Amino acid sequence: MKHKRLFANISASAIASLVYLLTRFFIPPFVLGHIGIEAFGLWGMAFNLVSYIGISAIGFSNAYVKYVAEYSASGEKDRANRLLSSGFTISTGIGIVGFAALAALWPMIADWMKVPATMGPDAKFFVLMVTGTFFANLTLSVFRDALTGLQEIAVTQKVWVLSFMVENALIVGLILMGFGVRGLGVAFLIRTAIELGGAYWLASTRHSWLRIRLTVPDRASLRLIGSFGGICQINCLLAIVLASIDEAIAMRKIGLAGSGLIDLGKRFPGMATMVPFAFVSSVFPSAATIRPDEGEGKVREMYMGIARYMNLSSGILFGFLFFAAAPCLVFWLKNVPEGAAFVLSVFAVATQVHMLTGPGTSILKAIGRPAMEFHYSLANIAALVAFVPLSRMIVGHWEVKGIAMAVAASTVASACWFISQANRQLGVTFGHFFSQVIWPGLLPWAVATACILPFAHWAAGGDRLRAALVMTPLGIFFIAASATAVMMFAANADEKASARNFLSKFIPLFKTPPAATPGEARATL
Repeated sequence: MKHKRLFANISASAIASLVYLLTRFFIPPFVLGHIGIEAFGLWGMAFNLVSYIGISAIGFSNAYVKYVAEYSASGEKDRANRLLSSGFTISTGIGIVGFAALAALWPMIADWMKVPATMGPDAKFFVLMVTGTFFANLTLSVFRDALTGLQEIAVTQKVWVLSFMVENALIVGLILMGFGVRGLGVAFLIRTAIELGGAYWLASTRHSWLRIRLTVPDRASLRLIGSFGGICQINCLLAIVLASIDEAIAMRKIGLAGSGLIDLGKRFPGMATMVPFAFVSSVFPSAATIRPDEGEGKVREMYMGIARYMNLSSGILFGFLFFAAAPCLVFWLKNVPEGAAFVLSVFAVATQVHMLTGPGTSILKAIGRPAMEFHYSLANIAALVAFVPLSRMIVGHWEVKGIAMAVAASTVASACWFISQANRQLGVTFGHFFSQVIWPGLLPWAVATACILPFAHWAAGGDRLRAALVMTPLGIFFIAASATAVMMFAANADEKASARNFLSKFIPLFKTPPAATPGEARATL
């Protein structure tokens, strides 16, 4: 039953993420083309500000998911309600104080963001709308996190899909009607209202025992949120800093153009992480429900299974992006800045390796070892301190390609270190990890070398239409060929049987003939 629910949650998350990517693909170019670069930059800066505010929610969210999963599995529903209500009360206070402070400090924030005077009223409306919506989300997301802890991820993904589909339609409609950046704020508000309202309704109707209300926080709940959640918050802060350090370095050493070039190069790999990340987000609450008497073997089995399929999906996505970087950027942007394709390719490699840390961080966090994530973040900082100046020495001057390669090398080195430590903690040998996890994720790269590399340069040499006409059939063939290669060289007997069973629903050739009856067998003889 647990495996069935986990598979349903992973499938729903992966499909929802894929739909999000497909529907959001054209939103940035559309917004940029209709509201201009300054308003587009304000849009991005506002959500960067929100990401830093969001650090305060990470500790609450992780504590909710982990302990609701544990308490519901052990039947301690009163403890779950006390934890959720305590967090709800504290986050409500944080949201009110935080928004009031942000509104009072708006003139300073506007100056820091270098908001042009002509955009002053619109910028204030938009930023306060987005941050106010996010502070409300900080408090009311307790219902969504409770559902996640109860492993109701598949149904929450349906609400999420509805919310961002409505937001996409509103963005297009409101911008075409001339609302500009204000329309973006309204669209985000309505999206969040749908998502939070849906989560509240689902939590109330599917789990009547949930009682989340304003209350005096109890000491035990505060201790859990402060200890476990506090470590998660520090890890999140380090992750955000490390995710944006390359752009900050480029901005300081080269200028905004360098920072923008790195941002463009990272955009596709960043969007592609949403699909394999579905495995990580789904396994966290599932791993938290594993009982101590089930032993480390159960944890290790879950870790290897999630890492295997996550790396396989990453191999298909990032193997394609590495070789098709130039035509993908031509199709997306039309006019591609010099160096953007190189940066994309570099980060495609680094991102796949980085994604391999996800199963370890998620499962170790679920079993009460969140501090293990420091092995990655601190190693990454140390590698950056060494590699970034080294790139300057090798190249002779600061340039985007050198910074991108240094940051990517730091990511790969620190990810490999963390994976080795996670494997040691979970009792996994390197040979077993390579054969079961790394090898399947490498096969798509070999296929991409043969079927995409010869055509990518020609596809990138034309316009958007040529890039689409060449890469679309190649992409479909690449996915089919990669799946075939994995079935032939990496799949076990159970996986081959599952694949045959799935294909038999669509292709009669794969149907297994019914077994002969004893009478039919004698007649044949």
